[in-house]
Amino acid sequence: MAATPGRTEEPPLPTPARTASTPRLACAAALLLLAGCQQPKPPQVDLDALHADPPASGTGSCPALTSDWLSLLPAQQRRNEPAHCSQHGGTPLFAWGEPRDRQTGSAFAFSLRQAGGALLQTRTGLAEPRLRLAQSLPAGDYEWVVSYTASNGSAQTTQWRRFSLSAPDGQPRPHELIDGSLLAAQAAARARPRMLAAGSSFDTLRSAAQQAEHLPALTLLRKRANAAASASLPAAPAATPIGASALAQAQALNTLVQTARSERLQLEALATLARLDGNASQLAAAKRRLLALAAWPAAGSTSEAGASEANRELTLALAQGLDLLWNDLSSSERSQVSAPLRERLMQTSKALALLDREPFHGPSLLNLRAHTQALLLAAGLPGFPEAQTLLASAWELHRHSLQTWGYDGNLGPAIAQGWEQFASATELAAAVRTVAAVNLYSLSVQRRSAEQLIAFTPAGQPQGPAFGDGTEARDPYERHSAALRLHAQQGRDLAAIWYWQARAGNVGSPTDASIWQLLLLGVDRNPLPTGSATLANDWFSSQAGLAALHNDVRRPDRSSVYFRSSRFGSYGAAQAEQNALVYVSQGQPLLVNAGSTPFPGSPHHRSTRAARYKNTLSVDGGLGQAEPTAGATRPGDPLANMDAGGALIRTQSSGNYAAVSGDASAAYRAVDSARNAWTPLLTNAVRSVVMDKANGLTFVYDWASSAQPRQWELNWHAPNAFVADAATVRASNGGASVCIDRHGPATQFSQTSAWDVPPETAQAPTAHGRFSTLARSAEFAHLTVLREGCRSASLQVQQNGTQISVLVNGRDTLQFDRRALSL
Repeated sequence: MAATPGRTEEPPLPTPARTASTPRLACAAALLLLAGCQQPKPPQVDLDALHADPPASGTGSCPALTSDWLSLLPAQQRRNEPAHCSQHGGTPLFAWGEPRDRQTGSAFAFSLRQAGGALLQTRTGLAEPRLRLAQSLPAGDYEWVVSYTASNGSAQTTQWRRFSLSAPDGQPRPHELIDGSLLAAQAAARARPRMLAAGSSFDTLRSAAQQAEHLPALTLLRKRANAAASASLPAAPAATPIGASALAQAQALNTLVQTARSERLQLEALATLARLDGNASQLAAAKRRLLALAAWPAAGSTSEAGASEANRELTLALAQGLDLLWNDLSSSERSQVSAPLRERLMQTSKALALLDREPFHGPSLLNLRAHTQALLLAAGLPGFPEAQTLLASAWELHRHSLQTWGYDGNLGPAIAQGWEQFASATELAAAVRTVAAVNLYSLSVQRRSAEQLIAFTPAGQPQGPAFGDGTEARDPYERHSAALRLHAQQGRDLAAIWYWQARAGNVGSPTDASIWQLLLLGVDRNPLPTGSATLANDWFSSQAGLAALHNDVRRPDRSSVYFRSSRFGSYGAAQAEQNALVYVSQGQPLLVNAGSTPFPGSPHHRSTRAARYKNTLSVDGGLGQAEPTAGATRPGDPLANMDAGGALIRTQSSGNYAAVSGDASAAYRAVDSARNAWTPLLTNAVRSVVMDKANGLTFVYDWASSAQPRQWELNWHAPNAFVADAATVRASNGGASVCIDRHGPATQFSQTSAWDVPPETAQAPTAHGRFSTLARSAEFAHLTVLREGCRSASLQVQQNGTQISVLVNGRDTLQFDRRALSL
């Protein structure tokens, strides 16, 4: 039975002790989109030495795997592909982790055999932790092993990992893409400008760009070019004052990055439109702007070490400007541009070695795409003999990164980061197709990359990202409209075209446009078809650990339940939000994940990444996921770690019902600093969510257990204060509302608008509500019912231990029991 909710004012949660750390300011790109930055690592915990996942268990004829050096690496360092007992539709790419104790200068050795049988191939001298086989494999069962020499001289070898290949299904795969060395040779042989597709001309592009569907973008880019032609030349930015506060440094860095991005956009529009229109004065203005940017010190505040995002923008600007203006530059002027371009690319190339150690590092993946794009234009430059080799290496690394997040086209577990990854991937695909005639959209993983965006961001309705850093970014859909257009233009997917066309302004009066929309006309001038919203209302990605349930996915004012339980845990831009949900009614967010990113790694940001600030479970005063200290009586800032993750264990979509279950047991753990090892807080943490779309009901069943009695806490956060009475708790926003009913052990409701750590910049207020059990217990089973619009519902709820059954309108029965769910 549910207890009658009392209303008391909850005091602010105690502020956890912190050790001094310096935010990684060089990882900032914009104050709202710094989400891709990895969180600072508390110095008292050696995250590189933490590991938690047991070896993979066998299935059927696939034997269990015993522990080895690869399975003992932290999850964020373990690119283990193909995974043990996995199945694939074509020849996979091979990848493994970079051990910390590998002997300097030593290489990896790789072997492949038929399962339990004859050795098929051995490769030695591998400098990177990845490999692409030269030939495709026929269907069958295989095993692979990799070894290295440790710093103490010992040989370290993995267990044999088994995988199965089915017969080819005709779908191209990353393994089959052009070899990096061949791509680099072809790019170096291209005449300039390479950004003009082979066999095309600017006259042809200009004619095609006059078509009705491209004319709005052409007009916008012409306006940008005209403004750039008369704008003052950019001066090299000054360094951040010594002694400035962390916030001041972040704001200065944000200004620097935005300045670099603005200069890149101005230069590329000016140079492209000058070529397109044959405008001599604009060509001269573009040349002056290019030489001014080239004069910015490559080792200064915009270097890779100083501000990697600024370096990314400037590298692209120099590469594109040099390519488009090549025939108008003297030999001396070409050198003035190519020298700093080379220095910036060499800096980035060294920094990208981080992806060998941390293959899921979001900012490095963004840098890799821009780096590859710039090298397509730099290969073959006089005075830059390394460019061709760097391009071949970058392409191979990019080939392996295409499926970093999984095979289903998802963009990772953090929504704002996903938009950034999408935008960079679409632009690189356009450049590769134009420069090298390689169509990345032949790959399913690239074609499907808008599915997550459609599922988590409505078209035409400003709405912040549900999960991860940067939830305060109000409208990523509009901000990335140019990338959506590029995706639609290249993939020709009717649902993606509809998504871009759903906002009328995108078609007739875009707020942004990309030069690649026009440059792609040298490859394909066929008009876009009219989009079609033949979309499933429910979307699931077991690889990202995300689910989105909607009453009608096509409506901008849709009602939605978003859910996350992810193998990516709280790493990078993701937060400690396993089994968390976000609830939206009629386009209005009602139950939200709290917190913001004033700047990455800020005290407020670190604090609000915790589970207690998400709509999920905590215990004993806010203890939750990825806790930094075992045995603590107060919660701390969650560690950025993938081992403290979750998983979707059930997904279902059937008529008016949709369901998802997540297991976050592994997320509720803390670090025993004496052993530098994880120790569990909970033995089980499972949540099942059922959305009854016909009746506007959402059922949230929680089951958790612990080795010791706990006070169990269900956290809910809302844009406005909750209203509680004797029967229910209500959240409202605009004209939308939801009532929260509880069925389970007796609880007391409390709320506050205070933060453990106040935000460093002004943020919208948030109400933090919590249902806390009155009695401590070692097991917890509870049902929360969310009633959209607080409409009345005929429900009969019965509980027997952990089993809870619900009869809806005397007709439909839902049954929950621990991990089990029956519709």
